[in-house]
Amino acid sequence: MSEMPITNAKVHNHNFVVQATPVKRLCKIQNIITVNGMYPGPTLEVQNGDTLVVNVVNKARYNVTIHWHGVRQIRTGWADGPEFVTQCPIRPGKSYTYRFTIQGQEGTLWWHAHSSWLRATVYGALIIRPKEGESYPFPKPKRETALLLGEWWNKNPIDVVRQATRTGAAPNVSDAYTINGQPGDRYNCSSKDTLIVPVASGETNLLRVVNSALNQQLFFRVARHKFTVVGADASYVKPFTTSVLMLGPGQTTDVLITADQPPAKYYIAARAYASAQGAPFDNTTTTAILEYKSANSTKPHMPRMPAFNDTTTATSFTTKFRSPRKVQVPTKIDHNLFFAVGLGLNNCPRGVSRSRCQGPNGTRFTASMNNVSFVLPSNFSMLQAHQQGIPGVFTTDFPANPPRKFDYTGNVSRSLWQPITGTKVYRLKYGETVQLVLQGTSIFTAENHPIHLHGYDFYILAEGFGNFNPSRDTAKFNLVDPPLRNTASLPVGGWTVIRFVADNPGVWLLHCHLDVHITWGLAMAFVVENGVGELQTLEPPPADHPIQATPVKRLCKSHKIITVNGMYPGPTLEVQNGDTLVVNVVNKARYNVTIHWHGVRQLRTGWADGPEFVTQCPIRPGKSYTYRFTIQGQEGTLWWHAHSSWLRATVYGALIIRPKEGESYPFPKPKRETALLLGEWWNKNPIDVVRQATRTGAAPNVSDAYTINGQPGDRYNCSSKDTLIVPVASGETNLLRVVNSALNQQLFFRVARHKFTVVGADASYVKPFTTSVLMLGPGQTTDVLITADQPPAKYYIAARAYASAQGAPFDNTTTTAILEYKSASCSAKCNSTKPHMPRMPAFNDTATATSFTTKFRSPRKVQVPTKIVHNLFFAVGLGLNNCPRGVSRSRCQGPNGTRFTASMNNVSFVLPSNFSMLQAHQQGIPGVFTTDFPANPPRKFDYTGNVSRSLWQPITGTKVYKLKYGETVQLVLQGTSIFTAENHPIHLHGYDFYILAEGFGNFNPSRDTAKFNLVDPPLRNTASLPVGGWTVIRFVADNPGVWLLHCHLDVHITWGLAMAFVVENGVGELQTLEPPPADLPVC
Repeated sequence: MSEMPITNAKVHNHNFVVQATPVKRLCKIQNIITVNGMYPGPTLEVQNGDTLVVNVVNKARYNVTIHWHGVRQIRTGWADGPEFVTQCPIRPGKSYTYRFTIQGQEGTLWWHAHSSWLRATVYGALIIRPKEGESYPFPKPKRETALLLGEWWNKNPIDVVRQATRTGAAPNVSDAYTINGQPGDRYNCSSKDTLIVPVASGETNLLRVVNSALNQQLFFRVARHKFTVVGADASYVKPFTTSVLMLGPGQTTDVLITADQPPAKYYIAARAYASAQGAPFDNTTTTAILEYKSANSTKPHMPRMPAFNDTTTATSFTTKFRSPRKVQVPTKIDHNLFFAVGLGLNNCPRGVSRSRCQGPNGTRFTASMNNVSFVLPSNFSMLQAHQQGIPGVFTTDFPANPPRKFDYTGNVSRSLWQPITGTKVYRLKYGETVQLVLQGTSIFTAENHPIHLHGYDFYILAEGFGNFNPSRDTAKFNLVDPPLRNTASLPVGGWTVIRFVADNPGVWLLHCHLDVHITWGLAMAFVVENGVGELQTLEPPPADHPIQATPVKRLCKSHKIITVNGMYPGPTLEVQNGDTLVVNVVNKARYNVTIHWHGVRQLRTGWADGPEFVTQCPIRPGKSYTYRFTIQGQEGTLWWHAHSSWLRATVYGALIIRPKEGESYPFPKPKRETALLLGEWWNKNPIDVVRQATRTGAAPNVSDAYTINGQPGDRYNCSSKDTLIVPVASGETNLLRVVNSALNQQLFFRVARHKFTVVGADASYVKPFTTSVLMLGPGQTTDVLITADQPPAKYYIAARAYASAQGAPFDNTTTTAILEYKSASCSAKCNSTKPHMPRMPAFNDTATATSFTTKFRSPRKVQVPTKIVHNLFFAVGLGLNNCPRGVSRSRCQGPNGTRFTASMNNVSFVLPSNFSMLQAHQQGIPGVFTTDFPANPPRKFDYTGNVSRSLWQPITGTKVYKLKYGETVQLVLQGTSIFTAENHPIHLHGYDFYILAEGFGNFNPSRDTAKFNLVDPPLRNTASLPVGGWTVIRFVADNPGVWLLHCHLDVHITWGLAMAFVVENGVGELQTLEPPPADLPVC
């Protein structure tokens, strides 16, 4: 019998309540922010391999996040914690659960707040012991004590940093240092609570020392005792002996201490290592007491502390670290980076009060890496933007080297003291190796910087003083047993070299752990792309991941819009053919909502289709519903959107379906893929727009802009900065997934001087064809290949209206994004030049629209239904209702005192309100709908001619057409010229259909049937019904349920341009609608 591996890994559940707590220090009581009322916070104890689940509830008045300092967070970047980097903050009154596993780490780490300066009081130890049955690589100590060194202000630390930010000056230094939250008996009013660390003579104990101070490196000693250093930053080290430690904020050091002195009391002391010449610092000393069990009551012995500026002692300590044995240091380097790190001074901006510029000589303090002062985003986290492809949150142009070389540690020209600002990242592919030279600068003043990299440990190969010289200093690299750390001490006026492998996908902050410096911008971030397979891929965000719901600013105005997860557009969902999606929708808005998965077949899962009152009752405010469905036989681009009132104006996102594992596209694999969602923007609440139109009977106001991925582009006011950039490299072929998410407008789409190869539409592949222009109706998707075969430059991606309704108002603006070549030749010439603009078709260019829509073919011969059971003819169009008697004229503001309406076969569709139609069908509830929708217009007429006014007023009703399972349907969609002819994008839920033909005028079966393509017609879910023309589709009724057929111009479905098919169950389970889910909303 073979032995089975046994794991004893545990899951540790904790609750952190962030709250204000009264604490007395230095004779004063202050309300400070704590976790669970503790200062410092709770110590977490785990074993290597265990999982931590920590629910953080924010009952404080500030936003908060928690960072698990030094935890690798393999694939769990959502739990790393830095505010607006890996998550949006936990707002007051909200909560978030951090879930992560400790993998391959043993020793001491810690946790702390990573929002503003909250970590001054919100922090605690994280102790990681060996796995069950394993032991330390040193004799087991008798006792273990965590000693957290901190700083204390007699003011609210948030007020301290806010004052500094407001004035541009350096913040006030702390009033005391602390050990485990206590200043010690050398400060006023502090003797009684001085920390006592008990020992017995002869025993060896383990001290876990953490520098939790906000802004100060610290020397640490115990009077008359020596330490044996055995670990640092949760990695073991080759043991060495020292009498003094120096830790930068963020660093941890594990030391053994033997009680080998005469029984007495000995001070444990910490004081500043302050390397910045002339800079103010807290020059006090904090103490605890190492107390032998048999000690008398005499005063403790005090250690002789190093001078505050003793760089020799600091360097002697930091350079002693080695790994316990030979390690595999990366030697083949993919990215050789050089980051100049330091402070700066910004000149006072023009027109700004001198009170805002109280730095040296009327300046404002700043800090930077490679001349970029880091700015945190404020609407989305960087990880969210990376994972969901949200543009405008960060740029990927962080420089690999300083833009300008200079004498970094010498007399630096004042022209280099003012960095640029930006949220810039450096991109790495999974598995690439990095060497990073961290070079200190003497801009304003040289200083020791504790540099921390989130999500990684790294090897420190060497450090030195002055400017790094590769020809001289490379020989100093320790490639045998360098120490593994997460926070490196960059020497004052010197350099440090680190190496690591980019084996953890996500967005990872690199920053100085002096919080005053990160406040000034001394940071950057690495974006590490996913590798191959699940184990090299970032996990999806947790369901309770906090997302900021803030006003969205477009066209110079801020609006509160309805979004999913605070995102506009919403998150992109990526799946493979055959995958199942489970999406829990929680409605925290003030309107009812449903979500429709546009184009998903929903085989037997009609309850998940989403149209309000058709397949479900709406999700009421405060309620939730989980959509569960499987993608079956579909590949390409679909999308999801709200299907309640006009909420889909802002509630929508892409749904990308890739081939099954091991299968590929039927075209060469593109270098990159980009989803482009075309939308519309109103400067008013879209719900108010449609409500006003419904109230008055008039047409609704047209939009104020079109958008691409939520951004109008630089041809609109106040929109240049956030214009979407689509990067390309010369020669590469990329895939654009274009979705018309606009509410009410067909759109032309072009890229200047480039052609497209169309390869897919509505999640079906098509026979490839070339075109320079696309035309998409709302609801339609088109996948195109685009080759970067033009001279390196910037080229506008543009979309504008195809407006076919003669005389009807429309939004006649153009939205743009930019296709930007990334080649070196472009970077020099193109950055300041204006992008090339494509020549767009005229708004009424029906010839171009028709030329495009009629080019689609299936890739090969298909099985088109030929034996037709139901031969249907639906006349589709607008209408005008006369103003009802007794109704105010203010309610009838359509043409000549009428009210707009729309219909199919003279029936204007009315949604039910008490039950959904699917529920009524499945449960046999009467009175919700009738089954008498006409197969043909009740009266034949010249549909596209001069229509009698007697036909302009349809009847109203909730009428369906019933089909048996497996029956075949041919449907002629006939446009009409009632009021005006118009192109209509007609969408059928729950089905794809073959488009056999389209044409203009009235459909004539004796003439037009010969035009039917019965060989390779395209498979679509949304058909463009030509202006003043007809379209013929066929499908097999093989999906039981209630399925809406409607115009996807939302103004038209509002007016009633819809009907529904009821498809009965067939034989057996596989032809039967699934039962309704338990959480199906009730009306």
